[in-house]
Amino acid sequence: MTGNASLHTFAIGDIHGRADLLEEMLSGIAGKARDEGIDYRIVFLGDIMDRGPESRRALDLVIRTLRDRPGSKLICGNHDAIPLLILDETDPVARADLVSHWRDLGGSETMLSFGLPLAASITAEEIRSRFGDERLQCLRDAERYVELDHHILVHAGLKPGIALAEQEAQALMWIRGEFLNASASFGKIVVHGHTITASERVEIFPNRIAIDTGAFATNILSALHISPSGDVSVLQATAAGPGPCRFLEGRPLTRSHDNVDLLF
Repeated sequence: MTGNASLHTFAIGDIHGRADLLEEMLSGIAGKARDEGIDYRIVFLGDIMDRGPESRRALDLVIRTLRDRPGSKLICGNHDAIPLLILDETDPVARADLVSHWRDLGGSETMLSFGLPLAASITAEEIRSRFGDERLQCLRDAERYVELDHHILVHAGLKPGIALAEQEAQALMWIRGEFLNASASFGKIVVHGHTITASERVEIFPNRIAIDTGAFATNILSALHISPSGDVSVLQATAAGPGPCRFLEGRPLTRSHDNVDLLF
C-alpha cells in the first residue's frame, strides 16, 4: 500500500455481524485520530458477515468507511467469499453443497439480517436481490492482502516458504495450523484474524500478531493501530451483553520472543 508516508493504519479483526461493536470501534478511532491530529485509513481483515446478528449493517458500515476514508481496504475473509462462490457456481449440486456449508458457518443469520426467514431456502436469486449490486461489488473488490512497510495484513495467514505475491487465495482465507505453528519469519510481521485467540485477547508472537478475539461470542472486537514507524497498540470495542458498547485503548505493544497475551 503506497501513498502518504504519515498515514496511520487501523486494522480491524473479524466482525462477524457485530455492527454494534464495529460502530463503536469506528467512532473511537475517529475520536482518537481527531484528538491526536493524525490522518488514517482502516483495513478490515475480513469476515464481516455470519454468526452475529447484524451482518447487513456491518457490511454497510464497511462500505461507508471505504468510501469516506481514502486508502481504506477490505481484505476478503473466507466467510465473505462464500456468497460469491454460490453466485458463481453453475452446477446445482455443488451450489447446494455451498449453501449447506454457508448455513453451517452462520449464513442463515446473515440472510436473516437481509430479511430472509431462517427456515427459507437460500438461493442465488435471494442472495443477489437482497445483497444488491453495491454490497456484492464491495465483496468482489476485496483485497487478498495489504502490505505495509513493516507488516502484512491478511485474513487467515500465509503459507510458509511461499513468496507473498504467489500465495494462493485459499490459504490466505483459510489456513490455520501450518501458519500458526510456523516459527520462521515471513519477512514482515503478519497481522491476521480468522482463528480466535486462545486467550480471547490480542496475542503477539515473533512473526505474527493475532487480533481475532471472537467478537460474535465474546463481545470483544479488537483492532491494531499501526503507526507509520511500525509501532503498534491495541484498541477494543466491548459490550456487556445487550447494553451500550465501550471503546478502550491499550498500551503500545513491543515485540517479544515469547508468546505474550496482550490486553490492558
